[in-house]
Amino acid sequence: MVVIILSLIVIVMVFISFLVGIKQYKRNLKNNEYDLLEYLEKHKDNLSITIKEDGHDTLTFNQNVKFPLASTVKIIIAFNFVRLVTTCKLSLSEKVSLSYIDKFYVVNTDGGAHPEWKKSMDNSSEVSLLDVAKGMMQFSSNACTDYLMNRIGLDVINESLRDLQINTHDKITYLTPSVLMPGYLSNKKKIATTKMQTMKSASYQSLSEELFKKTEQGECEDLKEKTSRMLSRKIQYLITEKLPSSTTKDYVDLMYKLGKEILSDEEKKLFSEILIGENIKGNQDDYFWYKGGATPFVLTSSLYKENAEHSIVISLFMRDEKAEDSYWIQNIFNDFIFSIATDIDFKNKVKSIFKENM
Repeated sequence: MVVIILSLIVIVMVFISFLVGIKQYKRNLKNNEYDLLEYLEKHKDNLSITIKEDGHDTLTFNQNVKFPLASTVKIIIAFNFVRLVTTCKLSLSEKVSLSYIDKFYVVNTDGGAHPEWKKSMDNSSEVSLLDVAKGMMQFSSNACTDYLMNRIGLDVINESLRDLQINTHDKITYLTPSVLMPGYLSNKKKIATTKMQTMKSASYQSLSEELFKKTEQGECEDLKEKTSRMLSRKIQYLITEKLPSSTTKDYVDLMYKLGKEILSDEEKKLFSEILIGENIKGNQDDYFWYKGGATPFVLTSSLYKENAEHSIVISLFMRDEKAEDSYWIQNIFNDFIFSIATDIDFKNKVKSIFKENM
C-alpha cells in the first residue's frame, strides 16, 4: 500500500511539473524584445555584443570571446559566392538539379529550412545558382550551403578569412557531415560521444570532408537513416562546439568592411539580393543585411544597415548551454536585433545595460 501511495504521489508531482512547464512555455511565447533584454541582463556572462556606428565602436561587451557561429558563418560563403559571380567564375543563371542538392539534406536536421526553400521553388526539378544562394541565406538551408561550399572550394573559403583579416576565425568545413558523423563513428551513442569529445580539429575537418564526398556519391543513405536516433542532447552539444567559432568584434568589423570598403556597388547589389533585409529595410536605407544562426545551445547574428546619413553594424552572440531558453528566444531574437538597429530608444537602453569602458 505504501509503495502504491508513493507511486501515486510521484505521478501527481510529475503531472503538476508538466502543467507548470506548459504554462511557462505559453507565457514565454508572449515575450518581446524587452523580455529578452531583461533575460540577457541576468545572463551577461553568456553573451557578447558589439555595435559599430559610422565606423566607431559604440558598444563592446565581451567582444573578443569566441562563440560557435551556427549559420551566421554563411556570410563568409555568401561573400565568396558574390565575388566569384562578379568575376565571371560562376553564373547566377546556371541550372542545378534539385535532386543533386537534396543529397546533402538530412531529414529534420535544419529546422525545416531546406523543405521550406524547396516549397518556395515549387519543387522544380532544376534551380538556378541564385536560387541556391537565396536558399542558403534567406532560408538557411544547410544542403544549399554545402553545395555552394563545394562549388566555391573549402580552400578558397578559408583563404578568404585571411584576406578579410578575420584573425580569430576557426577553419570552415561542411555542415551536413556533422550530423552524420556520430552514426559513422559508432552504432552506440556513448561510444560516438567519447570519440567526438576526443577528436582534434584537424581530424574532424578531414572526416567532414570524407563524409561530404561519400554523401555526394550517395554512400551515406544508411547514415542518414541512423541520424535521428544518434543525435542525443550531448551529441548535439558536441556538434555545436565543433562548429567554426569567431567573435562579435570580427563579425562587426567584417560587415562594416563589406559595406564600406570591400564590395563594389555591383557586388553590394547582389549581396542585398541574397541576404535577408531587402523587404525589411526602411525607405531611407540603402542597405540592410542580416544573417542569424541558431542551435539549441547558441544564437548568433550579424546586421549591417546603411543610409545616406548613418551606418550601424550589430553582432550579438549568446549561449544557452542547457538549452532551457533558446526555444522561446529564437522566436524574438531577430526582432531584438532589428529593434537595436531601428529604434534609437531601445538601442540606448541596450547600451546603458551592457556598456564597458570605451
